[in-house]
Amino acid sequence: MAQNEGKRFEEDIKKSVPSEYFYYRFKDGTGNFNGTKNENVRFQAKNICDCEVMTDNYLFLLELKSHLGKSISFTCISNNQIEEMAKIDHKMIRPYFIFNFRDLEQTFAVEAKKVKIYIETTERKSIPFDWCRENGIEVIGHKKKVRFNYDLDKFFRQNI
Repeated sequence: MAQNEGKRFEEDIKKSVPSEYFYYRFKDGTGNFNGTKNENVRFQAKNICDCEVMTDNYLFLLELKSHLGKSISFTCISNNQIEEMAKIDHKMIRPYFIFNFRDLEQTFAVEAKKVKIYIETTERKSIPFDWCRENGIEVIGHKKKVRFNYDLDKFFRQNI
């Protein structure tokens, strides 16, 4: 079975984390299995984000989203993720949504608080590429044939 593009993006991010940093991918819950909703699950763990990276100075909480097109629908982000990440107010924790626009081959990291404010104040039903470019930090990706390597060290150091 072919790997879905979102999982490939997550794998590329994981491989791009510098070896001196700690990376941890939170386990997916059992509510979805093989792309179908599992109706037999009574209690579902809801992760705040996809992964965490501990650098020398900060804990980065990262929710990774990869999509085709020039916008990312609000339906792709759970309310739990928006609420929990946006309320973090700790000087050593950096919560970000990383939006990958696959067909444009550009990726941006946007602070969770900015994402929440945008969702609450816009008439739109999606987050546009241009907004991410204006409000986020570009995470430079280098394409190697079909897979990407991202300059995460530069991104992490920009946030020190």
